[in-house]
Amino acid sequence: MDRIRAHLTTVTGIAALTDLAGTVPHHLLFTLTRVGSHERTGGTKMATSTVDVAVPDVLGPVVDVAALPAALGDAGPAWLVLSEDGQLARWTPTTGEVRDVARYREERPAAEHADDVRPRLHVSRCGRWAAVVQDRGRYGTVVDLSTGSPALTLDGGEYCCETVPFALAFAEHAGRPVVVHRTDWNRLDVTDPASGEVLTARDIPDRDEEGAEHDLDYFHGALSLSPDGTRVYDGGWVWQPWGMPAVWSLTAWLHGNPYESEDGPSHAVYPEVSEWDGPVVWIDDGRIAVYDRDDAGSGTVHVLDPTSIELRSPGVRWIKAVTTFPWPVGEFGFFTDGEHLLIADETGLQGVDVTSGQQVFTIDGFRPTRQDRHTGTLIQVGSADARLWTPPKWTARAG
Repeated sequence: MDRIRAHLTTVTGIAALTDLAGTVPHHLLFTLTRVGSHERTGGTKMATSTVDVAVPDVLGPVVDVAALPAALGDAGPAWLVLSEDGQLARWTPTTGEVRDVARYREERPAAEHADDVRPRLHVSRCGRWAAVVQDRGRYGTVVDLSTGSPALTLDGGEYCCETVPFALAFAEHAGRPVVVHRTDWNRLDVTDPASGEVLTARDIPDRDEEGAEHDLDYFHGALSLSPDGTRVYDGGWVWQPWGMPAVWSLTAWLHGNPYESEDGPSHAVYPEVSEWDGPVVWIDDGRIAVYDRDDAGSGTVHVLDPTSIELRSPGVRWIKAVTTFPWPVGEFGFFTDGEHLLIADETGLQGVDVTSGQQVFTIDGFRPTRQDRHTGTLIQVGSADARLWTPPKWTARAG
């Protein structure tokens, strides 16, 4: 990372789980279809109506949700819900059915200086594995949802962990699910949750050896996989603090080079953003939308092409930007329908053309927080009800 910074010219607790043997369904259902509108996008009508469903009382208060694949016999998509009391439950909004999976409690402090720790839920694409982690904290746990028991305990290290979400993403390797996760501030590993085997075992020199091979001066941030599951996006940062998104090949990492996430041939960065905790989303396998806010208070969306890499100097590979366009400063969530950038803000959900930056449709008052990789459905969960919207076209994604 020293070479990258030199090339820049303007960079002024263990979760204890209790297996719930009983999985008694709770049938609480109230569904109201909201009458929405149809707006045109390039000559095609876009259905922008949402659906409201009641959140069963047994789930509240809800901390986070993550999509599950529909099981055989399910009446529709399901969500894993993390409740404030530590309940993990499977919820099918179309029927109101709730099935308890497990409960957990934190027994380790998040971090010495972490005042903004938030539990975050991740679920594997197959639906068997879930992870509850401490965003801006140190610890996490992977749970086997088929038994309700803990499978892995995670420790991402304490150093500056309060600056980033806990780096974790589920992926697939050789036909089985694996979990990519931080094991130190500057190290990621891939583990098979079924066996506990670390698939990226490697020796990293002591950091006291300045300039040592494979030594990575980089703070790993939020991770996300490309839709086809072959690349990893890392929203990390470097001193003196500067955002440094990175992308590399998961395939190369797991098929021959355990150092791919440090300095492998596919590893490339985009040093043209200053922040590292803004929203990001893969539009498709060849476009990533990243938001940045500069010191002057201006906001910009950068659309990156992770397949287009420029060699700036020996060992320094930069990801090329397809386009950039201004966007007002605010608190956003980034999602996609596979074609547009979907921006959730205080006014609602806005569909944006990723080439021109022009708004092409809106859904007023709809501010989703999570998206189902299987169906594309977006969900906003409140204290009493949830609102959902599904894009008209969607291709299931890896993860």
